[in-house]
Amino acid sequence: MRTRTALIYLTLFLVLAGYFYYFEVVDRRAHIEQEEAARHLFQVDKAQITALQLERAEATPIYLTKNGHWQIVEPINTRGDELAVASLLTTLESLKMEREVEASAQDLQPYGLDQPMLHLSFLADGSRHQLRLGAKAVVGNQYYASSDQENRVVLIAGAQQQSFVMSLSDLRSKAFFTIKSDEVERIELGRGKNELILTRAENKLWRAPAAVEVKIKTAKVERFISLLFQIRAKRFLDNEEDNLALLGLDPAKIRLKISTQEKTETLLLGNIKKDEGAYAKGGEIPGVTMVEENLLAELPQTLNDLEDRTLLVFDLDQVQALALVLAGEASRLERNEDTWNWLGDKNRKDPENWRVNSLLWNLQELEYLLGDFPRAQSSAENKVLELVLYSENDEKLATFSLLEVPSGKTESGVLRFSKGSETARAYWLSDESLRELYENAKKLLSPEA
Repeated sequence: MRTRTALIYLTLFLVLAGYFYYFEVVDRRAHIEQEEAARHLFQVDKAQITALQLERAEATPIYLTKNGHWQIVEPINTRGDELAVASLLTTLESLKMEREVEASAQDLQPYGLDQPMLHLSFLADGSRHQLRLGAKAVVGNQYYASSDQENRVVLIAGAQQQSFVMSLSDLRSKAFFTIKSDEVERIELGRGKNELILTRAENKLWRAPAAVEVKIKTAKVERFISLLFQIRAKRFLDNEEDNLALLGLDPAKIRLKISTQEKTETLLLGNIKKDEGAYAKGGEIPGVTMVEENLLAELPQTLNDLEDRTLLVFDLDQVQALALVLAGEASRLERNEDTWNWLGDKNRKDPENWRVNSLLWNLQELEYLLGDFPRAQSSAENKVLELVLYSENDEKLATFSLLEVPSGKTESGVLRFSKGSETARAYWLSDESLRELYENAKKLLSPEA
């Protein structure tokens, strides 16, 4: 009898708990979600938006369409800035009202909606939608707005209103090149009568047809290409087409061409205007623009700037041991699968892998400077640092000897280098690279110093 009564009470409890859970949790959650969805001014997916029109008081209307990419068609025909348009669309998709002011206002003038500061219309999945932004509310950082129901006045957050404050310049693409950087197969850089041409072979290595004997460093060309794609318009000068000669654009001071198998894009760079930048024309941007002049100074001047003068080309995995001599103290590191261990010194803590790799990366990047080689010096005298790399079977890969501590007061210093068992030779290297090498070797030996 007691068992039967307990089962009845348990059943009643479960029924009541289920009722409470459904109506107080599930139903409440659904109600909150419905209320939240009702706050959205538009029930649209931004991916379905294919056309935009922005009309701002005292400004020319802007009309954009999407066909693979966003294109401004009025008041000028040019590519749109994908990131800027995407930001605007995200705001449209997520736009919520803070509260409803009037469901059906008879007079829109008090809200600034009779002549809105912005009238935005857009096409989404075949349907046309409208957004009007009016005056700022007296209290709080909120603005009056209306959407498809013109006379329904709501308040939106000031932060959302600011997301729509975009000019034609904001919406225009600032990029000169549409070619993908990894598809570039030919580069032409011209200054006056001097022209540097680079082509990429099937093996992805770059060469200069006019000097095929010069070995070109791929990393330098990749940096060059990266630099080209960083050149962006910072100001548009649409009324300067008749002044190209005065701006140094006809003929241009610098001519840049990049090509793939399918297309070629050109950028002309002209005079520099103090504190404003350099004049530019070309690529996918109509008219004349201004660009940052500091990027132009980093463009290679001659083929020498792209030449591969690396002392030693090797992979990190090739190095199985590393012998160091610093200030007369000799040490040796050996690779043990994924770790490095000090040989014959159990009291010394083994180094972290990244410290060893950092030093090896330094060695990979060492390049000698152009010019006369320094006078031969004895490798035994004044040697403050020596690094010897070994591959499998303790085969010597290379030896690097630094003859004096880099002072930081000169532009270059001397490093003795030998590959394998070859006779060492002295090279000029930048003082900065030698100081970095010396400091990383010190930190490897004494990480707490």
